[in-house]
Amino acid sequence: MASDTGSSKNDWAGIVKWLVIGLVTITALFLFKGEIGGVLERAENIEISSSGLKIKTTQTLLGQVEVSGVKLKASNVIGTGIQGNSYVSPVHNFQIAWSGNGNWSASDTEGRLLMQQLGLPASVDIPLVIRMNEMVGNFYPNVNVAVESIGGISANDYINLSAQTLQAQGWQILTKEVDDSTQGGFISFYNTSNNAKLYQFQRVVIDSGKAFIITASQLPLDDYTSQQLREELLFILNSFRIINHIDQA
Repeated sequence: MASDTGSSKNDWAGIVKWLVIGLVTITALFLFKGEIGGVLERAENIEISSSGLKIKTTQTLLGQVEVSGVKLKASNVIGTGIQGNSYVSPVHNFQIAWSGNGNWSASDTEGRLLMQQLGLPASVDIPLVIRMNEMVGNFYPNVNVAVESIGGISANDYINLSAQTLQAQGWQILTKEVDDSTQGGFISFYNTSNNAKLYQFQRVVIDSGKAFIITASQLPLDDYTSQQLREELLFILNSFRIINHIDQA
């Protein structure tokens, strides 16, 4: 793990580089039929209160995505690994869930194969891949969780560096939000190469010297199936929680 004082912003470029390349390979990219202009007009930040906790959200093509990095008390978590339609990481201390309707499957081994194929450094881990059981169009919708050891980099710096690197590589930033108070962030971006609009949606949570990157992919044409899929992808993104082993009274 990098030290808090031994890394410079220039050193972080490698983090974003593998992330962008890895996501193109791991999740592929997907086509969205709608126009970007309308989405930009609707994009806004709001705060909602749930059980006394304020959670910052942002409007996206999927719906309201959480920006904040919310923590879950360890005393409220039972077991580890894949359990039904949820996963608890015994190594990285996070929990994530997906729809229990039988449409999705999760693997805690597929990420290792992807890491080997991509030649990712030891500072990177892909502990979970959640994949839809049936293809939509010619692609399996999926959500991946990647974890990067980053030392003392803040969410704001991480998101800004990601945006700068993506733009330098020809991507257009659609949404970029940060919640400094909880070290959470969100970024979505697209590329119009190959005459198609290609998108990625990422939640980023910084905790204990690690960046947790949760990426949803696949947004099919506008129909009933598309709407259901959006809701399920949104549910997965918003279900991510860091597990806090220092429970507060």
